[in-house]
Amino acid sequence: MYIQVCNTFISLITNGTLQPSDLLPSSRILADLIGINRNTVKLAYEELISQGWAESIERKGVFVLSRLPVLSKNRLPEANKSNSPQEGFIWTNNFENATPAENLQQTLLAIDDGFPDVRLAPVDQLMREYRSLSRRFYRRNFLKYGSSKGSEHLRTAICNYLSNSRGLVVSAENILITKGSQMGIYLAAQLLLKPADNIAVGVSNYISADDTFRHSGANLLRIPVDLHGMDIDHLEELLQHKKIKALYVVPHHHFPTTVTMSMERRLKLLNLAKEYRFAIIEDDYDFDFHYDNKPYLPLASVDHNQHVIYIGSISKTFAPALRIGFMTGPSAFVEAASSLRQLIDKQGDTLLEEAFAVLFDNGEMDRHFRKSLKIYKQRRDYFCHLLKADFNDVIAFKTPEGGLGVWSNFDKKIDLIKMSEDALKKGLYIGNGNFYKNESFSTNALRMGFASLEESEMIKALGILKKILH
Repeated sequence: MYIQVCNTFISLITNGTLQPSDLLPSSRILADLIGINRNTVKLAYEELISQGWAESIERKGVFVLSRLPVLSKNRLPEANKSNSPQEGFIWTNNFENATPAENLQQTLLAIDDGFPDVRLAPVDQLMREYRSLSRRFYRRNFLKYGSSKGSEHLRTAICNYLSNSRGLVVSAENILITKGSQMGIYLAAQLLLKPADNIAVGVSNYISADDTFRHSGANLLRIPVDLHGMDIDHLEELLQHKKIKALYVVPHHHFPTTVTMSMERRLKLLNLAKEYRFAIIEDDYDFDFHYDNKPYLPLASVDHNQHVIYIGSISKTFAPALRIGFMTGPSAFVEAASSLRQLIDKQGDTLLEEAFAVLFDNGEMDRHFRKSLKIYKQRRDYFCHLLKADFNDVIAFKTPEGGLGVWSNFDKKIDLIKMSEDALKKGLYIGNGNFYKNESFSTNALRMGFASLEESEMIKALGILKKILH
């Protein structure tokens, strides 16, 4: 209680109510005024004096320290002026127009962007390993600062995982663990791009990547995307009169349209990177979910000239809130990215990374991927069946070969913003399409995620949407 009294006096001094040399009430009077013990007030005054806010003058009392600078008293805002507080310093806000992140943690029913069903993730096993590790290493160096590249155990596990699933052979020293793929994109952009540099991206593209590249000062050169992925012939024409530092691409399931880049275009892209000496940032956020055939190998798996920076995410395949991703590329580049990562985030959550490593080692992650793949394929088929049956006249789409969402083109007469607002009033969250738009791409479409919905939830969600649209 004496600390509360002390802090209240400090507030009165710093807001200008009490000025230097002002006399404070005697301990007896203040104790009576606020109804506390006199000794408590004495302790508060002693604390004020010890902190340098007050001084005791014998036979006179306790005073606000006379040597303190005079502080002006806070004024109430005038009636005819804005009540918003004035900034206390000058700064540059480059994020006024940033798209706010979706908050689905408080949403009961949602047709999301295409996220995994967190109910399928073996979280209990993960937390069991987390608790086991925390007990086992309680008194060891394990809980001290570690490598900014992340847990060596997890890096080794991811090396094995990449080799077995993608044919990508890298060493643990050449892996950087990140907080999801977004951190990998940011680190790559900061190392590759300077103001006025050019980076090639899709006409339709992941808006958070676009924002990241713009934040670095780069110019975005848009490359068309069709049913076979990014148009590499168009890129080749562009390269004849424009120099680019890098190209960002999602070849496996392009964001947002979900199309897969053909192998012919992939190989041509690698040849162009070698000829024109630019980096390829390959975002492979959902490689594990491909349904109709074996997924194509990533660009990084067939890159023999060290042009590809490969970024992946476990968050997108396990649970979005558990931020684990990885980056690999040329050794010196990964080392530099690791050094940069230290400036914004000394290291990741070592215990969480170690727990994930155990799940990789004991086969739990592999079982999770196989189980999820089977369930998501069934959900994709049922979701597309419902779309064809009930929305054939207002939504055009192509059943995706992989990924967790359906790229859905709505009839031009439908106002997606109003649709989203009306759906929310009826208890359904669905996007309004603005997240996919940019200066070159503005279609009346959005991604409709199916993976996080059970069949009964699909029926309910699409039933609400059907009533709104019809």
